[in-house]
Amino acid sequence: MLIVNFLVWNADEHADRLAAVSISGAIDRERSRISNETYINAHWNDAFAHAYGSLDDPWIVSQWGTPIGLGYVIDANGRTLFAHLPSGREPPLADLIGPSTLKALLARVPANEAAVRRRGDAMVLIGKAGTTPALIAFSPIVRENGPATLDKSSYRIFVDIRLLDDKLLEEWGKGFGLRHLRWSRDGVSAGDEASTKVRDWSGALIGTIAWQRLAPGSLAVRELLPVICLCVVLFLAVAAVIVRRVHSLNRELAIQSNSAIEAGRLERDARLLADSDELTGLYNRRRFYADLENVAIPANLNALTVGLIDLDRFKPINDTFGHLVGDRVLVEVARLLRDTAGPIATLYRLGGDEFAMILSLDGKAAMRLAERICTVVAAPMRISDRQVSLGVSIGLGAFVDAGLSPVELAKRADHALYHAKREKPGQAVLFNVELERRLLDDHVIEAELHASEFENELHFDVQPIVSMTSGAVVGGELLARWTSARLGVVEPQRFIGIAERSTVIHAITRNAMHCALELLEVLPPDKTLSVNVSACDLHCADTVDAILDMVRNSRADPCRLCIEVTETAVMRNLDVAVNALHRFRAIGMQVALDDFGTGYSSLSNLYRLPLDKVKIDRSFALNFDNIYSVSIVDAIVNLCHSLGLVCIVEGVETTSQAVKLQNIGCDLMQGYLFGYPLNAKVFATLASHWFAQKEDDRPRIAG
Repeated sequence: MLIVNFLVWNADEHADRLAAVSISGAIDRERSRISNETYINAHWNDAFAHAYGSLDDPWIVSQWGTPIGLGYVIDANGRTLFAHLPSGREPPLADLIGPSTLKALLARVPANEAAVRRRGDAMVLIGKAGTTPALIAFSPIVRENGPATLDKSSYRIFVDIRLLDDKLLEEWGKGFGLRHLRWSRDGVSAGDEASTKVRDWSGALIGTIAWQRLAPGSLAVRELLPVICLCVVLFLAVAAVIVRRVHSLNRELAIQSNSAIEAGRLERDARLLADSDELTGLYNRRRFYADLENVAIPANLNALTVGLIDLDRFKPINDTFGHLVGDRVLVEVARLLRDTAGPIATLYRLGGDEFAMILSLDGKAAMRLAERICTVVAAPMRISDRQVSLGVSIGLGAFVDAGLSPVELAKRADHALYHAKREKPGQAVLFNVELERRLLDDHVIEAELHASEFENELHFDVQPIVSMTSGAVVGGELLARWTSARLGVVEPQRFIGIAERSTVIHAITRNAMHCALELLEVLPPDKTLSVNVSACDLHCADTVDAILDMVRNSRADPCRLCIEVTETAVMRNLDVAVNALHRFRAIGMQVALDDFGTGYSSLSNLYRLPLDKVKIDRSFALNFDNIYSVSIVDAIVNLCHSLGLVCIVEGVETTSQAVKLQNIGCDLMQGYLFGYPLNAKVFATLASHWFAQKEDDRPRIAG
């Protein structure tokens, strides 16, 4: 009996050790998974382009605002720049994981960008997030290719935290056949439990995992106890049976544990070379660029096209119905792409709502397929008992020049996609010579925008705004003008659009505000000035703060300044934009909704937004021969007046238009009938002249 007891005890202890090894393998596998996923999120040209600017960028929120775990972006000193926790409470990273763990994290960051690329995965520490044990993965945000210029002093670091919580332990328990797997908060386990300790990156104990003992030896004794009682005389035979039974159970447990350890190792290795997207089953960004390198060869000339696909209206669906519905939409879109494209296309999900395809087709055939995809995806979908509607914009780049590198081919598709999103949403665009010329021109303009002479070459004209009732100039709108020493006069619609895709737009806005404040000091006290603010400005906290500081430090009355924003700019990120507009109004500045009647054109926004004025788009005044345009303007004016808003009509060019608008009851007008944009000094003289005249001497609109 002593021998049997020893064997039973030894078998039970061995089973506990094997279970502990299985748990260690599970932690190692989870570490491998988060390491790879974090590196993919950080080692990405788009992430690099957005993360080193303002982290109020909507791209950052859409890509990293909903990670699987707890997502952070920090700088090289550990200061939290962006955070997202599902609970909504977003403490600084140092408060969440502790200063010592943060210090250890920063100490393990590779020395430079080249070292990050060579490493090929993210670093992972075991620590705590609050009171919960967690895996903390981190990697500097770097480019996939190109120059490697960053070092520790200039990094922005992406941090993804996965909690090793009770829910995860429950999944492991089911996988390994361990019952009641749990964290023992006080490190004490019950009499029928086994446990294993978990230590953090420094070797300190962070918790104990306990589970109900498997006890194969005791189980074998219970199974054979009646036989033992009845056959004491056959003790040696029974002991042999017990030994064989114990060894059999141990072998089974050993096989299971070894399989779990091997699976963890294989999965860790596979993750390092992973090329598929877990959600949709499509290939991922890493595989896309690898495949592109292999197929963009002279043998495929004129028979290869790259397509980049971006979903339209996905973010409102994701925000309204939740991420579960959003994920199902992405899965459904992936299915539609597979069914529509068929075997001639290799499909990829690049991240978020961005997809790609490599087609064994020339440009024309690829364009026909892309148009079919646009039609198919635009049809209403039934997702989780909800009907949702979205669309896709597609940019295509055909391999028509053997000198094109894979990166250049992808850039062509990306530029075509940008053109589609901006000018032909919901449609496909094939990169062509005209777009190439425009791309080259844009590159030249962008280079000049970043030149040191740009701000000296930039100036602002002022277009008069006139009272409907008196015909008097009541104010003006500042309009940016640029005469480049190299390029000559550059049209505002060209350089403003390019500036909005870089940080230059913030400098233009600050210069416009500076000019407006200086001009207000010489204008009569009843004149106002309007300054246009772009979506990029509204969503950049630094620029909003700079505008507010300039106004507060100026001698000008804030009530004489009006911020003009377009409806489209506001709707890019409604909550952030509305917060910025409230801050402007809080110090007395006015807010005008520009180009009303275009873009989203939602009447509900007149109620939702903090507005003082509405500017009706010039297209209505230019089409005043159309009775529908007159009726629309009449309705908008009445609605604005009922809400206490001032109504301005742009694009007034004839006396006939002005008289009709006056009869409707518009408040203010702006257009070539009253004057072209004027030099600021000339406008100041004009405004003073109007102010100096008596009321009876002021010209009125002829009836």
